[in-house]
Amino acid sequence: MTVAPYRPEPATARRRGGVLRVVAPTDAAPLDPSCAPASAAPFVRLHTRQLVTWQTARDVRDWQAVTPVPDLALEVPSTWNAGLGASHRSYVFHMRPGVRWDTPDRRPVTAHDVVRGFKRMCNPVRPSPSLAYFASTVRGLADFATAWAAEATHRAGDAATLAAYQNAHEIPGVFALDDETLVIELARPALDFVHMLALPAASAVPVEHDAFVPGSPEAAAHLRANGPYRVRRHRPGEWVELVRNPAWEPAADPYRRAEADRVELRLSDGAGRADAEPTDAPAEVPVAPAVGGLPAAEPVDGDGALGWALDPYLLLNLRDPVWADPRVRQAVALAVDKAAVADLYRRHRPGVPVRIAGSLIPPGNAGHDTADPYPTGDPARAHDLLASAGHADGTPLVLIHPHSGLGPEVAHACASDLTRAGLPTRAVGLADAAYTEALRAPATAGGWQLAVAARVPDWLEHNGRVFAQAMLQATPVPGGANHGGYAAPEVDALIERALDAPEPWRADAAWRAAAERAVADVAVVPILHRAPVAAPRRPDRVDGITPLPPQGYAVDLTAARPGVDE
Repeated sequence: MTVAPYRPEPATARRRGGVLRVVAPTDAAPLDPSCAPASAAPFVRLHTRQLVTWQTARDVRDWQAVTPVPDLALEVPSTWNAGLGASHRSYVFHMRPGVRWDTPDRRPVTAHDVVRGFKRMCNPVRPSPSLAYFASTVRGLADFATAWAAEATHRAGDAATLAAYQNAHEIPGVFALDDETLVIELARPALDFVHMLALPAASAVPVEHDAFVPGSPEAAAHLRANGPYRVRRHRPGEWVELVRNPAWEPAADPYRRAEADRVELRLSDGAGRADAEPTDAPAEVPVAPAVGGLPAAEPVDGDGALGWALDPYLLLNLRDPVWADPRVRQAVALAVDKAAVADLYRRHRPGVPVRIAGSLIPPGNAGHDTADPYPTGDPARAHDLLASAGHADGTPLVLIHPHSGLGPEVAHACASDLTRAGLPTRAVGLADAAYTEALRAPATAGGWQLAVAARVPDWLEHNGRVFAQAMLQATPVPGGANHGGYAAPEVDALIERALDAPEPWRADAAWRAAAERAVADVAVVPILHRAPVAAPRRPDRVDGITPLPPQGYAVDLTAARPGVDE
């Protein structure tokens, strides 16, 4: 594998301090980590910590760039340090001393706080988007989550009721032996479990968070930090201000820094609006939206890079009866002119490699395959399929898309293709928060039949599940990216085979087979595979720009140094 080295520009004489402003999508705010998506990890990293984390990479060819390193834990458990049992199902973590909460007494972070974090990710009000990963891996966690959800159907969803249930029930496979020792037992060995522990969902959570409903504005306003920054002020959907956390000790945190005095997140609603309080033109770092990348972003060497994205793809809401006949779904796959969408990306994102996608799992990810069962842009054949299915024009299909990135352009191009083939389609743009909610709860967020979406890998090694499991598995627990409601017993069996596989090559084969079957079923329509991109190497008046490869090559904001002259 050949990946271009990432070489930041030499820093000029600067002193520590200043204000760093980050322009980010609304849903990337440093919210309650129990509910934050993996895409919010670069921001959650500012104020939270997990058992393991990622380190930055000046040269992304370094294998350490994609390997988790100990964070709250003193070591990553292994058979060599006796932290991993012979069955590879029992992990023992010893907590790092000196890590404290931003509370009046600066209380130490304990193993019990990590247990609370695992419970809180299962909350029935706003469960973690990563819950499906853990539910299929950690012993007893799926039962804990489903029982809590069942209980919530006939009880109030207020903070006190949620906390009472959480604290009266246990996850059998997650428990603290004492303040310094945590045990996590798996239902089966997992090649990628340590990678999962770096996700926001696995953050330690203090008891103070029990006073608030997970994911609520009140929870975001009263976060207790154990990272280098704490939230001082915020206006939901508009801006967040973080300042240095006085309880944070650099000596107890090997992989984060606190170069800026203050970090401001200006949140864009995806429709071109970004609000913030006035400042004296602080240094600014842009962050790529979910669909379409960012014009200023720089591609990592495409051919050999890990972590290509499925960006964009069409998601079908299979709960809608319009998709009951597979020939109608196949017509969608044949109608979309993927080459035209590729040209659109190349015009707006020059230099960022894209490939026409036939497979659900992109290059540089476990289980990738080059097979393409549906050639691109064949409206005549699509029209014939619709005729054979007896499909008659009716109310136009609704194709939702985010306002951010190239979402509008892609949606209108696809809507035109579908209409031309005999499926009248209307593109409907939504602000980021409304779009996310429509995907999360399609049955309650208004009627839509199609959506323009993107999928970026949540980690880079042994990561077939971040596409195949998240997007395809019919799971009883919330979470994941199976927003279309796809359910196929054969695919579920292949996913289970991959999760059970002891060797990476066996897992990859099963992931590949699951993805191939789902694409043949037209659960989704892959359009493009996009090479990973990194944020600008040297934004105006910002030094210390280094990427975190497993977090979408995002900038480590704790190390970004605003331009403050000596």
